[in-house]
Amino acid sequence: MATHAIEGASRPDVDIDALPYVDRELDEDNMKVTVERLIEQEMRRMKRTERSQLPLTIDLFEHDPLLKQELDRIQQKQGLDALDTERYELKGPADENDIDGWKAAVNNTKSQLESQAGSMFNLELLQKYGANAWRVHNYQLETGLTDIKKNTEYLRNQILEINRERKNDQTQAAAALASLENKWSDLITQNLQVDIACATLESEVDELRRYKQSIQNE
Repeated sequence: MATHAIEGASRPDVDIDALPYVDRELDEDNMKVTVERLIEQEMRRMKRTERSQLPLTIDLFEHDPLLKQELDRIQQKQGLDALDTERYELKGPADENDIDGWKAAVNNTKSQLESQAGSMFNLELLQKYGANAWRVHNYQLETGLTDIKKNTEYLRNQILEINRERKNDQTQAAAALASLENKWSDLITQNLQVDIACATLESEVDELRRYKQSIQNE
């Protein structure tokens, strides 16, 4: 496996310290077991914290009382009373002699009639212009969808091109690694041969010295 950084053949300004397209040792069962064992040993040496560093409680919406009130309502499982339907009911006062109550009821009736008139006007506008508005809206959505598809295809092609370049660079780097590894192996072999030759010569020199010493002693 590539463990030392080497320079890519086609991009010498980039250092490559991993060759996922070339290194396939992790696919072997023995290597996978070895890696898992090393990870387990490393995890055993790690210090364990009994308590989490995160706070036990978090105060949400501290600066927003409305959202905080709504969160409290949800936590207490209270119902949502967001719409006041009573104001849409046309009721008279409980006391028929209550003049102010009748005035409030009349004003409520007028507001309801005005609201109904506005709703009818909106429905007429929708019936007249709604279809064209929806067509324009659909056209805008289709245009946006087309642009998104084009951008997605462009980015997908870029990803594929980057992966091709990475594979090409790593393949060339693998060839350079193989060449360097062969040279290293040859040098090691030559060094071993030199060591063996040196040991042989030293043995011969020692033998000659002993022979010379024996002659001098005679």
